[in-house]
Amino acid sequence: MPGKWFKRLLLSYLPIFVLVIFSLSILFFVIVNKVSREEAKQANHVFMEQVLVQLDRTLELISQQIMKESNSDSGLKDYYFKPSLDTFGSLVVPSEKLREFVGGLPLIDSIYLYRTADEMVLSTNSLMPLTQFGDQAFARTVLKNGAPHKWLPVRAYREFADQSPVNVVTLVRNVPLLGGEKGFLVVNVGVDKVAKYVMEMSSSKFSYIQLEDQNGAFLLNTSDKRMRSEINSEVSSYTGWVIHSGLHDGGLFYVFSHIHWIWLGVAAGLVILGAVWLIVVTRRNYRPVEMIVDQIRQFAVQRTQLLASSSGQDEFRFIETALNRLIEQSNEYDQQFREGLLFRRQYFFQEAITGSRVITAEDWNGELNGLSPAVDKRRFFVAVIEIDKYQEFQNQYNHRDQSLLKFVIKSVVSEMAEKHDLAVWAEWIGNERLGVLFGTSDEEEASLQALKKLGEELIGWVEANLHFSVTSGIGSGVEEVGEIPLSYEDAINALKYKTVLGGSGTFLYAEMKTQSVHTIYDNLEIIPKLSSCFKQNNEEWEAIFREVFMNLRNNLNAKEEIVIAANYLCYHLNQSLKEMAQEYRGLWEGVIHPQMMEAVENFETLDELEERYAALLNQAFRHLSQMREKRSGHSLIKDIKTYIEDHYDNPNLSLQMISDHFQLNTKYVSQLFKDEMGEKFVDYLAHLRIRHAKDLLKETKAPVQDIAMKVGYTHSLSFIRMFKKVMNVTPGDYRKQNTLARGQE
Repeated sequence: MPGKWFKRLLLSYLPIFVLVIFSLSILFFVIVNKVSREEAKQANHVFMEQVLVQLDRTLELISQQIMKESNSDSGLKDYYFKPSLDTFGSLVVPSEKLREFVGGLPLIDSIYLYRTADEMVLSTNSLMPLTQFGDQAFARTVLKNGAPHKWLPVRAYREFADQSPVNVVTLVRNVPLLGGEKGFLVVNVGVDKVAKYVMEMSSSKFSYIQLEDQNGAFLLNTSDKRMRSEINSEVSSYTGWVIHSGLHDGGLFYVFSHIHWIWLGVAAGLVILGAVWLIVVTRRNYRPVEMIVDQIRQFAVQRTQLLASSSGQDEFRFIETALNRLIEQSNEYDQQFREGLLFRRQYFFQEAITGSRVITAEDWNGELNGLSPAVDKRRFFVAVIEIDKYQEFQNQYNHRDQSLLKFVIKSVVSEMAEKHDLAVWAEWIGNERLGVLFGTSDEEEASLQALKKLGEELIGWVEANLHFSVTSGIGSGVEEVGEIPLSYEDAINALKYKTVLGGSGTFLYAEMKTQSVHTIYDNLEIIPKLSSCFKQNNEEWEAIFREVFMNLRNNLNAKEEIVIAANYLCYHLNQSLKEMAQEYRGLWEGVIHPQMMEAVENFETLDELEERYAALLNQAFRHLSQMREKRSGHSLIKDIKTYIEDHYDNPNLSLQMISDHFQLNTKYVSQLFKDEMGEKFVDYLAHLRIRHAKDLLKETKAPVQDIAMKVGYTHSLSFIRMFKKVMNVTPGDYRKQNTLARGQE
């Protein structure tokens, strides 16, 4: 009957309820005790941090004081740099200075100076040769391996051979600091002094403190390992030392901190008892319905599916389990379908813009259904949005944040495109690049301006809301699906101007191409020739330099455009000189290039910038000329250059041909050419041939095939590819541009 069933269940589960209440009470007591331990642990952690901070500051003070005095004190310098002076000036004065160090910095146990010139060691007590010095082994290790940058682990030190060693930690500094060719200075901090210093900050009878160096050697140990309980440990970021702290075993705190295990044991026993009770009671109470459940299961097997009871009673757990499993499988299938759909969408997008396979209009319409937004327009544009300084972006954000920020950028692009009435399809095509396919019904010029405005709005939004910037490259418009890869290539080419023009901008390929012909590249095209003449010791660079600034003065009025040209000049010169031998690059990398970059940041007038650049480049050119005159291969490379100038039109001209003519080894000629000219032979020959080809294209109407033969190319296709690689335009387009420019004049 229902009444008996209710009482039976109530009496069956009531003991479990009592056990749960009692267990919760025990857990409450344990939690309170745990909180108390955590508070004690936090206080101990703060104490250890203070100890490490004080210790690190003291050791840093010693290091800074030693560096300061060794660089500024004339007495110490005289010991290394003027060892032949009088005894008082070169020995007594530095010895007194060492005593001042030991007296002024209490942790210092000893200090000595080693002089490389005569292998003499000067300490606070004596002057002796290294062979008689008690710390000879350590000094020779420093001489062999160099001075370490940080404090060394605990080691034994003695000044005289018959002394008992003492434990110290050591700091070594080169003299001079960067080279170390004069010797070094060794500072030893006594381990016992460090221990005393730390113990003065800790006076508790109940806690202990233990200090170890990087290798685990003790600097301080106030407790037996078997009679203590460790609470915290910290590692110094400066020295790498490890400090441990905790409580001595015994006392009320120890008793109360460990008694909770007993209560946890009791609670665990009660939980186990309750679980056993629950199992027994559940099995007994489940028997009346077990036969019904079995019958339903057998019926379901016969029907090859799980059937739910019309009454929907909770006792039929197998039905609930089956339904849950069915729902989970349905969700899994749905998730797999969405992931597959997303992958298909991304893959199709990659194929569409890169042209990895030919996509017809039929393919486009068939794949587009269910794969992308409606990009059903009569003109397509591809834009590539790139995250600036992507390495810094990766270092600043973890993988999850990077994915979130990329999703934000993609969403913002879609929202902005809708405001401009542009159909858009955006997918990440690389780690740092977002590909965007726009569809529009407007004319190309109006569409490009709308896309440029959208790109500028995106840049402004990213700079205002995120902590990085993006750059957009926009390709030209196409009307056929199969031509979309051409727009993508234009967008990638537009992004290349980021190196010259800087990031956080929107570059239209059409504008960049026009601008590079009529404005910017009129001023920047001759810069590579300037850098080539400069590194090849050709004095024509001065005339080209004046021409660059004359063009800037005539064509560019805005300061931003002048900065672009100046940065481009610095970049080309720097890249050219990087390829030269190391001895040529010293003055450039250390003095000239940094001052040129500083000048472009601080100039106010173009005349001021030109004057500063001219002075710096003349200084660097004289330096290169003097260095070349000293090298034995300088006259030889002049003869090789003359030979190349005379035979550049020979298709068979090669390193082997030059080596045979001058009776030299091919590898030697290649290396000599690269060291002296700052570029490989093949690159030099290609630029020489293209330079002569440019003159022929300007001055004659000869076919491109004939010009290719005249400058040493047997195949016109090879000549066209090399010309486009160097000049960024084909020979035919180059001739048209020059013809158009002469017509405008």
